[in-house]
Parts: sequence; structure tokens; C-alpha cells
Amino acid sequence: MKANNLTINTNASPVALGAVLAQENKDQTRRIISFETKALTTTEKKYPQNQREALAAVWAVEHFSYFLLGRHFTLRTDAQGVTFILNRTREESKRALTRADGWALRLSPYDYDVEYVRGRDNIADASSRLYSGKFDHPFEEESSPWEIASLEANATGFLTRTEIEEATSKDETLQSVIQSLQTGKWPGSLRKFQALEGNLTTRDGIVVKTGCVVVPEQLREKALEVAHNGHPSTAKMKSILRQRVWWPGMATDAEKWVNACAICAINGRPERPTPMRRTFAPKTVWETVALDFNGPYIQFGGVSILAIVEYRSRHLIVKPVKSTSFDSVKPILEMVIEREGSLFPRQNGLVESYMKVINKAMSTASSNKTNFIEELRAAVDAHNAATHRVTKVAPEEIMTGRKIKRRLPLLRHESSNIDDELLQQRDRDAKLLAKQREDARRGARPCRIQPGDEIIVERSSRAKGETRFSPTRFTVVEEQNGSLTLTNDAGQIRKRHVSQTKKVHPWRQTNDEGTSGNRRFCSLNKIII
Repeated sequence: MKANNLTINTNASPVALGAVLAQENKDQTRRIISFETKALTTTEKKYPQNQREALAAVWAVEHFSYFLLGRHFTLRTDAQGVTFILNRTREESKRALTRADGWALRLSPYDYDVEYVRGRDNIADASSRLYSGKFDHPFEEESSPWEIASLEANATGFLTRTEIEEATSKDETLQSVIQSLQTGKWPGSLRKFQALEGNLTTRDGIVVKTGCVVVPEQLREKALEVAHNGHPSTAKMKSILRQRVWWPGMATDAEKWVNACAICAINGRPERPTPMRRTFAPKTVWETVALDFNGPYIQFGGVSILAIVEYRSRHLIVKPVKSTSFDSVKPILEMVIEREGSLFPRQNGLVESYMKVINKAMSTASSNKTNFIEELRAAVDAHNAATHRVTKVAPEEIMTGRKIKRRLPLLRHESSNIDDELLQQRDRDAKLLAKQREDARRGARPCRIQPGDEIIVERSSRAKGETRFSPTRFTVVEEQNGSLTLTNDAGQIRKRHVSQTKKVHPWRQTNDEGTSGNRRFCSLNKIII
């Protein structure tokens, strides 16, 4: 007896299997580690008793494999036939054909001895007879815990020469092409082929175009399926086909095939953004302003910053707010309106470009442990006092019609003479140039999605391995310069920009067995340790 020897007692009754994992020290004092039972299925109850006992032994070892693998243990059973089966060498067992012999091979990774014990001394007897479970899973005969991988090749279709020859012989169009190539007479129905007469030949009953097989109509769908193995993009699929096969309209068919693939749709690229729409400088100040929020800033108690930019002058006003709700913003807007005049917010495109001023000020306050309101005021004053790169005039000068000292000597205090037409032209030229540059950089194009089209929406966040788009299909209700209003079958309403969506077509129904025709399969053995 080895010191601290692990033991497993197993037993099979007509209704269940039982096992007891224990540890014995030098004086044979036994300490129970775990009891386990398993109800027999209807089929397993019909096994001969010896097979049930062998099943109990193999099941118990695999169940407690976490404790046993890499350690020597003793397997005890009250079935003498099982001790004979489990004690034989692997080579001897290979020559046996019984179910129990096959199970015994699954214990090859273990280091164990088998001992026979009398039934009255088998401590697993009670656990196998008293268990009344009804829903236990059957013993997995086809696999074991040591099957670390199972490789199964997907069915891969092949378009064989024999298939093409046979289909060509039945294709009336290609038979007419072959006849026309021999006679030089082309009927009107073959104009597409006649235009390529110099590139067409025949070879063993197959029509060939510049080294590529002309696929009969019957096999074109299969050719598309084979070429789309691995889900290449439209461009790549066309390239694959063009190097090997040809038929009239092949490029269009390939594009339709990819468009109808659900896998390609949810993993593909989104729609291109629409061209920028620019709002030019209004004729007077405070005619148009832009509003936006920045934050919240956790380090400053969750405060957000309301930014207001006057469109003509680029004059910037920032105010901290505790909430972005209307009730919090209303007093600030009323104060600005009362002080500056009428206020007419139209869009927030311009204000986005000034968020870096706010971010820098807030970062400075956080780094230097200073008052963020003072840092914001200083940053805004600096912005308003400096000449703007577009207008070539300081924002506060346009707003007030004069220069402000800003803590520095100022010799001239008269009103500023601002050329309104020049200001308008500078604004227009800068915005049109920026629009042209950005549209080219983003590959912008007019929105091709219209009300009634079906689209899928890009996921706002995705885990590794998730598709780029959610497969849920939405219908476009409204489109305004790339801003889409969507709905789905559940009545949900979504608003998304076109660059976050993708137009989809009716998806092709997949068939696990593939299309008709010859199919070849590659079989790989399971990897067992």
C-alpha cells in the first residue's frame, strides 16, 4: 500500500452507478473525498451486468479525472470480469470487440491498479442502489475528456471538368455558340458572344474565352458559391472568377451574390458619409449661434460645460452647469439673451471645434489643482482676444466693434472699421475649402439610402469576435442629408447617420448541404491524448 493512496470504489446496480473517491494512509485509515452517483438511462439498464460494472468504473475515473490524472490510484470493483478487462494491456484490449473493452481503452492516460473487493466490502454499493435520479445524461460513448480537439472540414464544393462538359452538352446557348464558331454565322440572340468571337475557342466540348472556361447557365450559381467560399468582398470575388471562368453578366451576378450574403452584410463596411453642408457667416452678430455641452467632469463634482459660439464673430461663451437639462440651461440662456440681444440657435457644427479650448482649460485646472472657472475664463478671454485664422479679426472686436485692452497697453481706443464683405468672403472661402478637403478625405458621396430601403445598424460597441453590424433589419422612414429615421418590425424607432448603417438586400437562404452537384468532403481524425 502506497502512502496516501487514492482509491475509487465503483459499483453498478440495475438502476444507477455509484462511486466513492477516498484517500488511505499507511495504516489503511480511509478518508472520504467525494461520493457520486449517476442514474442509468433506459438503454443502459439493458446492458449485461458485467458491462454495467465496466461502465461504472470508466465513468467514475473520468468523473474524478481532476483528482486522478498524473497520480497513481487504486480502482476497486466487486466484478471479477471487470478486473480482468481493465488489467489487460492496451494491445490485448485492441483485439477485443466488446463494448466494455472499448471503454477500457479510455483509461489509457491513467496510472492505476485494479483490485477486486467482495460486494459487502464495496463502499460504493449503497450509492448505486439508493439513488433515484431520473434526468441524468447518458454516458458519452463517442468522446472522452481527453479529446482536446475535433476538426471537421466544411463541405467544399468543386466545379469539375466532367460537370462542365456534361452541362455544356445540354446548354442550348453554348451549343449554338460552338456551332457559330465552326460556321462563322451568328444569330442575333448571340450578339454578346459574337462581340468576343476573336477570344472564343472550343476545347473538348467546352467553350473557352481567353483561357477561362465559359460556364453553362446550369452551373453558374454553383460557380458563384464556390468562388464565395471564405466570404471574399465583391472586388475579390470578381477577381477570383475572372481568372478562372466567364459568362455574360458575371460581374453583376457576383455583386448580387455578395449583396445577398447575410454574413458579408453584418461584417462589411458602413455606408460612406454624406458631403458636408456648410453654414456661412450671417450678416449680423447674434443672428446664429451654436450650443453644445462638454463633460461631465467627475473630478469637478460632475459639472458639465455649456459652450455658446456666435457664428459671425466666433465669439465664445462658456458656463458651467450642474445638469444638461433645460431647467439648468434656461437661466444661462436668459442671461446671455438679456445681455447680448436676440439668440437663435440653429446647429452645433461650429461649436465642436472649440471643445479643445474647454478641454485644455479643464485639464489645466485638474493638473494644477486650480479653480476651473478661473481657468475657463482665462482660456475664453484669450480665444476672444486673438485674431481668428479665418476672419483675420479678433472675435471680441467683431462683437463689440472695438479693441479691448486685456491687461495690456492699448494706444488706440477708437471703433474698429470692419469690412463686412471681406469678412463674409473669408468665411465662405475657408468653409468651402474645408468642405472640399474633408469630403475628399472621408470619401463622402450623396446619400444612396432612401425612405423604404432596408438597412442594418453598426453596433455602438462590440466584443472581440462580434460582427460589425447587428443583423436586425430596419426600414428607413425619413432621410435628411444623411440623417436617417428608422423603424423595425417591433415598432422601435432609431435615428442614425448614414455612415453608421449599411444598405442590405434580401438575404440568400443558406443550405447546410450546399447546392446540388458533386460535393467532396475532407475528413480529419480527432486528436486524442
